[in-house]
Amino acid sequence: MQVDPQERNPRTIWLLASCRFSEAAAIGMLIPTLPLFLGTLTSHAANQVGESLATRFPWLAEMLPGLATASQEARTAFLFSITGLAMACIQIFAGRFSDRYDIRKPLIVGGMALGACCSFCLPLLDSYWQLVLLRILQGAFLGLTFPPMMAIVARNAPEESGGKVLGLYSTIRLLGFGLGPVIGGLIGDASGYDQVFLVSGSLLMVSVLLVSAKIDDPKEFKSAEERARPVPPIQPIFRLLGAVIFVMMAGISTVISLFPFYEREFGSTQSELGTMFAIFILTRCLFQYPCGWAGDRYDKKRMLLLGLLLFIPLVFLQSDATNLSQLTMIRMGLGAVSAMMSTAVGGICAERSSPGNRARMMGINTLCFSLGTAVGPSLTGFIDSQQIAFMIPAAAALVLFGALLMLLPSDRQARSR
Repeated sequence: MQVDPQERNPRTIWLLASCRFSEAAAIGMLIPTLPLFLGTLTSHAANQVGESLATRFPWLAEMLPGLATASQEARTAFLFSITGLAMACIQIFAGRFSDRYDIRKPLIVGGMALGACCSFCLPLLDSYWQLVLLRILQGAFLGLTFPPMMAIVARNAPEESGGKVLGLYSTIRLLGFGLGPVIGGLIGDASGYDQVFLVSGSLLMVSVLLVSAKIDDPKEFKSAEERARPVPPIQPIFRLLGAVIFVMMAGISTVISLFPFYEREFGSTQSELGTMFAIFILTRCLFQYPCGWAGDRYDKKRMLLLGLLLFIPLVFLQSDATNLSQLTMIRMGLGAVSAMMSTAVGGICAERSSPGNRARMMGINTLCFSLGTAVGPSLTGFIDSQQIAFMIPAAAALVLFGALLMLLPSDRQARSR
């Protein structure tokens, strides 16, 4: 059962994109602030909490004391990785719950409101483990919003324009995520950490108000009989598409753990490393809409396969960069390639979803996105050889290329069915 074209409302997509812009900016503000903020927290309280947790959970006994005395870089890596894992895991539940009970808007409003409360509570912390716990909660609360939000986007996307619509939607969110660290850094330098947390929470509350007041989300199932019908299954091919997003984000985020290496070996400053990251986001933003349009026009399967082919050498070349200029050029290429891959996957899933499985299907991609950003830094963080670390996502992309070439129906084949 497909959506009646008259029930599609593209305006809803742009309103949601505005909400995601505020949400992404709010979370992005915390990226440059939290690594410095955790350095101000007391280590004595961190050790007490670590010992208490280790007593209850013996398998933590070795890890927690080590983290309590570890470097600020290691504690930062753990903080962001565990937040990403919490954000990813909750999306499995959120997608199923949203589809099963035909609920979208309440999950979005509730998740963002609770995430805002977590930002407002950050100034009250006095230990590292309190910060870890609060960030796990914030990641879980915000993760609740991703599958239902993408389900609304998929429902309202115009037919045969999924790639273009998802490209624009993702571009607006990426702009917020790119501006967030800049805004957070400026506010932090001028007014301190507490003001950053206050603004972050306030931006999330702006998103809550926008969704509450402006987003119209009628039920997809008009009767209890329709709701009681068996839920449409998720075909394996869509999990394979989710794997593309996971591999893409793992390959892109591997450089995060290497920032100290680039500072030491390339003589790069923090601002130069930040500029390199910003150029990647800017390049992806510039290519999102053109790639989405080209995928809709010439077939999204072709766009996805081309992106995978280009991704394989580019992600591996990151291990051979001898200076920051080379790395920046490679990252520019990855920005364009990631736009090709993400718009193709998002467009395919949006156009081929149906009532009863939209949140789960679109949630696979957001889940894999979060998992990729959590796993990527660990490749270079725990594998000594950069060549091996970058070869892993490159080899995985090659396997996915072969599988999708044989198994993924083209847009024309999917529409004929």
